[in-house]
Amino acid sequence: MIVDFHSHILPGIDDGAKDISMAREMLLAEEQSGVEAIVATPHFYLSEESVESFLEKRENAFNLIKPEADRLGIEIFKGAEVLFTESLMDIDIKRLCIGNSSYVMIELPYQKLTDNFIRSFKSFVGRVSSEVNIIVAHAERYLNFTDEDSLFEILDTGVTVQVNCGSFKAFSKSRKFINELIAADFLHLIGTDCHNMTSRAPNMDIARKAIEKRFSRQVFRRIMKNAEEILNG
Repeated sequence: MIVDFHSHILPGIDDGAKDISMAREMLLAEEQSGVEAIVATPHFYLSEESVESFLEKRENAFNLIKPEADRLGIEIFKGAEVLFTESLMDIDIKRLCIGNSSYVMIELPYQKLTDNFIRSFKSFVGRVSSEVNIIVAHAERYLNFTDEDSLFEILDTGVTVQVNCGSFKAFSKSRKFINELIAADFLHLIGTDCHNMTSRAPNMDIARKAIEKRFSRQVFRRIMKNAEEILNG
């Protein structure tokens, strides 16, 4: 199974697909890339809305797109891209897990990862580890704001690491870092992080072709198997 493990394909809920028409186009692009399952991860900001409000909006958006996905034979799993804040310790974070799994996707802030932040994140992981598993969203993007050593302190806390397909482009600044992750068996999931059909369109083929060329078809299959196993619980 080919799984897009990070997407903003649900219509009208965040800065992704603005309506069902755009979501339909994105679904068609995913289908043409051979994608069979999509993890819908709309942004969730605890400072802006309650979990209850978010889940209600997500359910409404999911119900709009599900018939279109069913028609194409694509299964959509409900999730969230949750911006990290220490206040997450005060909510039932299990409600934001992907599908029926114990995995929740966390987005780090786009800033330098200070020692204080790293301690706070490690404390968070330690406190929730008995209930949920943390996926760090698009890990490579934080190198635009912080150094590699600090990022590895975050990634070496037992979290699951997801990267974006677009970062596999030939001239991407992140490609060397991603190749190092794969070589160390430290890259677990990939996702398109698609938002629209122009600047951030579904692009699973970029990652698949790059991984198969640099490493092997088996490596791509292994990453897809990770995704499938999470979705199957």
